[in-house]
Amino acid sequence: MQLKSSTQIGKIDCYINFAVRAGKVVWGVDNLERAKRVPYLILIDEALGANSAKQLLLYCQRKQAKCLTLPADYLNNLLKRSNIKVLSILDESLANAILGYCED
Repeated sequence: MQLKSSTQIGKIDCYINFAVRAGKVVWGVDNLERAKRVPYLILIDEALGANSAKQLLLYCQRKQAKCLTLPADYLNNLLKRSNIKVLSILDESLANAILGYCED
């Protein structure tokens, strides 16, 4: 999935920040494989490496998880952290709110 061209980025930023503050996220591909719960939404940075992208694609197919591709360094700039390529949302309501701003 991609963001709509007319998306209000500020709303999505708020939802992602709420999920991080509430501790309803899983950081990275490796932690996603070890997580006990299947996330409702997986946010992927365009700069994700080929091997990690392949591993993540297999995970999404196996678990039937929804994925959203974000522009390069979007998560790094938003969360003021470095090297964030994958962030998974574990809260259903926040995931659905973010998906409301997306198109297939």
